[in-house]
Amino acid sequence: MLRCDKVYFKQCGQRTFKFYDGFIFQGYRVTMARKMTMAELARLAGVDVSTVSRALNDSPLVKAKTKTEILKIAQETGYAVNASARNLRRRSSETIGMVIPLRPESGQTLSDPFFLEMVGAVSQAASERGYDLIINVPKEAEQIAEQRLLQTGKADGLVIIGQAGRSDRLDALGPLANKVVVWGGRDASTKYTLVGSDNFEGGRLAADHLLSIGRKQILFIGPLTLPEVALRYEGYAAAHASRGLTLDPALKLDVEFGGHSVYHAMRSFMKQGHAFDAIFAASDVLAMTSIMALRSAGRSIPEDVSVVGYDNIGQAQLSTPPLTTIDQNIKEGGKMLVDLLLRQLAGEDVESHLTQTRLIVRGSSVAV
Repeated sequence: MLRCDKVYFKQCGQRTFKFYDGFIFQGYRVTMARKMTMAELARLAGVDVSTVSRALNDSPLVKAKTKTEILKIAQETGYAVNASARNLRRRSSETIGMVIPLRPESGQTLSDPFFLEMVGAVSQAASERGYDLIINVPKEAEQIAEQRLLQTGKADGLVIIGQAGRSDRLDALGPLANKVVVWGGRDASTKYTLVGSDNFEGGRLAADHLLSIGRKQILFIGPLTLPEVALRYEGYAAAHASRGLTLDPALKLDVEFGGHSVYHAMRSFMKQGHAFDAIFAASDVLAMTSIMALRSAGRSIPEDVSVVGYDNIGQAQLSTPPLTTIDQNIKEGGKMLVDLLLRQLAGEDVESHLTQTRLIVRGSSVAV
């Protein structure tokens, strides 16, 4: 006999079933000896096993009221769907892979605020669509994580963050390209679907803002070998050209995204006596680290040097002073990545998309 709150189930006026240990069903505490079966769930719901199976797989053949009742009983009894068997029938893992290729020379880690916010945005978007997310960080640049995840069936499709040094390999994916969406800098020659901010426009907005407030010597900071950063620099250059200004080739600091590298590079740059009155950094981490280097050299922000970053990560608004930045809308980007990927997996033809890019003015560029 099974017991419910010290009263035998039989005395409760119910039929006898075996369930998981310690759940509440119809107001009674039920002690269970083993895992509940689909047949037992069907008896509780008063339907046949095939109806339960269809309801758990969200079949349109089951009436909404019946489906709701079955799902309610399943939740109350702790019935666990055999996800492996269900996914085998559907030929789907119901999982999205997220590949974050960290370049050893960059000094970045998975704890970089940009990566954390992008993981959060993609994870939330995937969850809303009923998908799990697995994250892969290739140990070596040569490791073909994309093909391994797809060919083993661990993931239905992939979101890849960044394309630097990988464009040729991504273009060579062939038919697998329909299972991949990449976050990066837009290039008309790419053979894969791409999502990213309008990097050119972001660079133009940042430089134009600094020029409009009277800054004349703007130092650009960032790894120019990356497609996204190269586009931001092109926008920066276009803003100068639109005002009839010539770029000073000395006002360019080609450094990686890692904070330590830019701090030491900035200190060295200042010791060499280069004159500048503003900074446009290709990421918020670079911008905030630059501010630290400026202060260590006795420079005040924004009085001596105005600073603009890129990304609009959460810490940007909380820095001292709050950081002026280009918002590339990471949350929207995460949704776009997942949406386009799932549409591709469903057989749709999709096009690359850009997120909305806008300037957020705060205290690091103008006194407020």
